[in-house]
Amino acid sequence: MHAPRPWLHRCAILLAALVLAPSAIARGPDRLHSSLRAGDAAASAQCYPFVPPGPLALRASGKKVFAWYFPPFQLSTHNEADSKNWYERWLSPTGASSGNLEYLSTGGLLRDRPLPMPKRPEPNWKQLNFEVEIRQAIAMGLDGFILEMSYRQIHVDDRFNRVRDMLAAAKAVDPEFRILLAPGFPKGALDTPDELAQTLLAVIDHSSVFRLPDGRVPLATFAPERPIRDGGKPILWWQQMLDLLRAQGVEPAWYPMFLSRTAMNSIPNIAEWRATMAGYSIFEGKTASQAASNLSEAVDARRYGLDWMARVAFQDMRVRKSAEKVELRHWESSNSTTLRALFEKAIESDAQMLNILTWNDYGETQVAPSRARGYAVADLLAYYTAWFKTGQAPPIARDALYYFHRKHRTDAPYDATKQTAGAFTIPSGPAAENQVELLAFLTEPGLLSIRQGSDLRSVQAAAGMTSFKVPLIGGTTPQFELSRGNQVVESLTSATPVRASVDYQDMTYYAGGSIECARPL
Repeated sequence: MHAPRPWLHRCAILLAALVLAPSAIARGPDRLHSSLRAGDAAASAQCYPFVPPGPLALRASGKKVFAWYFPPFQLSTHNEADSKNWYERWLSPTGASSGNLEYLSTGGLLRDRPLPMPKRPEPNWKQLNFEVEIRQAIAMGLDGFILEMSYRQIHVDDRFNRVRDMLAAAKAVDPEFRILLAPGFPKGALDTPDELAQTLLAVIDHSSVFRLPDGRVPLATFAPERPIRDGGKPILWWQQMLDLLRAQGVEPAWYPMFLSRTAMNSIPNIAEWRATMAGYSIFEGKTASQAASNLSEAVDARRYGLDWMARVAFQDMRVRKSAEKVELRHWESSNSTTLRALFEKAIESDAQMLNILTWNDYGETQVAPSRARGYAVADLLAYYTAWFKTGQAPPIARDALYYFHRKHRTDAPYDATKQTAGAFTIPSGPAAENQVELLAFLTEPGLLSIRQGSDLRSVQAAAGMTSFKVPLIGGTTPQFELSRGNQVVESLTSATPVRASVDYQDMTYYAGGSIECARPL
């Protein structure tokens, strides 16, 4: 039961109603998108417990926030009805084709997927789906996507051949939403830089391609430090590619995305790399204990006159199966703690750019609205993005509750006759945790409660944002409440029951929130 909210909340709802006109309501991770179609971030303000800066204020900031976009996991891979969508096949132990048991040992290729999209009749359905994601990103305050792209203009995987669709979508939705190009590179020993340069030149003049204030075109490249024996390229190869662009009147700014600090340190001629780079980021670091590196990397980068592109992630969990090996791995993100810690250290570092890892790589880590998490992670990103860009935590305008927990404890028994690939492991970092988190945004102090079956835990919380965690209990469905005096102000029941045992392990942190609102579509 929801009690009447404060007057500010009621005013916000009235204002939103005037702005939105007729619209559907979406609540929880299992509901479809609402009918909001305008790419207007201000109209989405009703979705948040805080007062977001207007789109113009966010854009005016010199700090830019991008999310890494991984093309294989678009909203719809083949424009099929959802019952036939490849995501449902990838989530199934029986695999990607009828009667195929390729994922039987792991329980599926994925554990989460984008929110369902209907089959589109339009011939430009690829672009239209990109437009949906761009509207979602704008509502969260993002400046653009870092688009991973092929080094060839035509890739064997058609999902990588949609650079022009993405650029067209950005221009159609918002001419100020930018695409930062992230070109891959050929792995053959005899491949030259020419093909990559030509691939970039084919799109680099598009108005939606991101440029720095001085006109340079940033280029992000994932893991270029890999050894030559593994397909990497020497620094001379990259220098030649950049020179080819300059010869055509394009001034590039190279931002390698190193796999890890260890990998970066292993480069034997790192000084020459630094002389070629404009800045860099790192993909490693998806635990709260690694958040401080957003500060140390910023200090180190400035020592060499480089930009540090801080990074933020929610959770990293992987199910991999190939002819060579099978791996079930995850890194403990401690509910929402890792995301919040990485953001807070990125803010403290005064970095000028932020790399969110990733928007939609459902095989590793993602923050886009999804079936397992709804918009809970997206809302938290919107809060911290506003803080990162303005330097001030947004004021809280209404009470809201968010939850984060797994669908089973990490020590819950699984069926070893089905999950024959073995148990999930943690390669590095903190040990697995088994907690349910209530993340509350409060306009004034209140009592927070988490009930799991007969177990009831409560804490008195101050105004502001409070993280309240208790041990996760199998065989229950967590319930959450905010009360003041003897009156319940907000209540929320998890959409994800906690199972005592499972057939297949799922280390995903599921999430949800209490705010009902229209969402971009």
